Amino acid sequence: MEAFTEIQFYLSRSNLIRHPSASFSSVKLRVGADNYYNPLGPCSSPNRLPDSVIGSDVPCEGLELEIDNYRFAEVPRIVDNDGETIRFLQGLRGQWIDWDWETAFTYSRSTKEDVTRNRVSNTLMQEALNDPTPAAYNPFSGGVDSNIERALIDVRRDSEAELVIFDAKFSNDDLWALPWGGSERSLGLLTGFEYRMESFEDDRDPRLDGTIRFTDAQGDTFPFVSDVVNSSPTPDNSGDRDVISLFGELQVPVLDNLDVQLALRYEDFSDVGDPTVGKFAFGYRPFNWALLRGSYSQAFRAPNLITINEQIIARVNTREDHACSYANDFRASGADELDCENQITRTAQGSRDLEPEDSDNYSVGIVLQPLEGLTMTFDWWSIEKDNTIGLLGEENHTALDLLARLDRGIDDCDNATFNPAVVRGDVADLDPEAVQAYMNAGICPAGELLRVDDRYANLDDRTIRGYDVGVYYDLDADNWGTFRLKYNASFLDTFEQEAGGTAATLVEAQKAGTLPAGVPVTGFSDLKNRDGNQDYRHNVRFAWRKNRFGASIGWYRVSDFYQSSLTLADGTRWKIPSFDSFDATLDYRLDIKNRKTRFRLGVKNFTDERAPLADRFFGFYSDAHTDYGRYFYFDLRTSLF
Repeated sequence: MEAFTEIQFYLSRSNLIRHPSASFSSVKLRVGADNYYNPLGPCSSPNRLPDSVIGSDVPCEGLELEIDNYRFAEVPRIVDNDGETIRFLQGLRGQWIDWDWETAFTYSRSTKEDVTRNRVSNTLMQEALNDPTPAAYNPFSGGVDSNIERALIDVRRDSEAELVIFDAKFSNDDLWALPWGGSERSLGLLTGFEYRMESFEDDRDPRLDGTIRFTDAQGDTFPFVSDVVNSSPTPDNSGDRDVISLFGELQVPVLDNLDVQLALRYEDFSDVGDPTVGKFAFGYRPFNWALLRGSYSQAFRAPNLITINEQIIARVNTREDHACSYANDFRASGADELDCENQITRTAQGSRDLEPEDSDNYSVGIVLQPLEGLTMTFDWWSIEKDNTIGLLGEENHTALDLLARLDRGIDDCDNATFNPAVVRGDVADLDPEAVQAYMNAGICPAGELLRVDDRYANLDDRTIRGYDVGVYYDLDADNWGTFRLKYNASFLDTFEQEAGGTAATLVEAQKAGTLPAGVPVTGFSDLKNRDGNQDYRHNVRFAWRKNRFGASIGWYRVSDFYQSSLTLADGTRWKIPSFDSFDATLDYRLDIKNRKTRFRLGVKNFTDERAPLADRFFGFYSDAHTDYGRYFYFDLRTSLF
């Protein structure tokens, strides 16, 4: 018997300077009518503009102004993040009769302290904007002597995660000799159990978690509005679970050239059920240069602690109001275009009704080695997943709202109800031209889009199929050195997500033409070649080495796809073209005091290709591409012992 121990301590410190805060358009601050610096302020204010400039219609008590598209640019945000991780593992292993055994206890704890300085409090800023004295905040100063310091705050976030594991496993590679194979072919068995406890705590700043509340001019308050400019409200959150696992694996050498593997795993979660999954795999070598392989396995993914325990989390996003966009096409000649892009609040809630995602996975492949140094592989695979966990999303909820309005028509609009997850303002606040546009479109007028309420759920079924190809060739060319070629490719044949429930209603309505083709129904139907799901990827690398010198060149390519959110009303798609990048390295190796050392000079994307244009925050689709351009790096690697 022997013991083994691991002790780890990791400490991190980071400091980041970020862009200044900017108010959400959904939370508009107001410059008080008697603000000292208000140019449309009281007649007694020294900063009121003359009537010759502002006209004589501004009352003597002044006018309140609304702030929008404004950034508090006087100071940057400064983020200090301190992290600490401790991990302790104590294990034992040994032999008992014909069995090898191993057991271990692990404890891990991680903490993060995040402090962001120079944030702006909505409450303090609104007070500063209502101040009639020279100490008021001056949004007209161009950032000079604006008195912003009275509204600056520090915002904290303290997080902690713990993990405790105790496990034991037992294995015997000579459990039982097969009757037809003698002692040379014996069953091998591995079995064991595991206990796991995991927990987390997320303590947000009082101005974010609702302890200190701000109410905006529209009457919105926590949990839809926070007291921190440029931050959505976020309650404190915590959760924990216990998991007990039992597992076993059997290796069966059926023939000299045929091996089979059988496996089974059972897990009992304290919060989401007790899934059981299995696996069957084989490897058959009919010739020395050929191997057939295949497997069938079941898998599951338990919902994480956040999706189960999350309270109402509000986030502000810019979204298109599809009912408004539909009405836009029916506005009267000469009428102003409706503003259908809204900064809205999306609320998400966890659910204790979630079940684990589960999947059936298949693969069949062949490995060929016809020549010395040459290996070729081909593998076909399929994944069929059920109960995918997610949110229906703002886009789909607003599309459902439009569909309900199309079905309803303009009959008794005052008493009509539509998608209850879509929260809107009062229709009475619309101007007459906007109301007429809705009526012309044949749908009931829709108030301003304010909020979408969503909840995590088991939604849809997903099927993904494809195949992978690999070619590997090593050549020793004597005086010319060693050459190595590596080629990998992945091809996607099928990527489909079958919608369920209300989502299926959207898909069918669009197929029937009831819902316009330009309305993006996201995440359903055929997802291949859509939103970053390319149908192929290629990766080729050619390397050379001789004595102390080495070099390599690589090519990476991803195929084109289209961005669904830019699809036009007539079905025209925005196609994002394929993307190629090339890398190269140059190496030099030597021994420094008997320590093997390698110097490497490399260049990434040496053709300086830019990512294809897409409608995303940085102008490209970051899930599929990077946009670093050409850059060089130097790497030094050495052995210490």
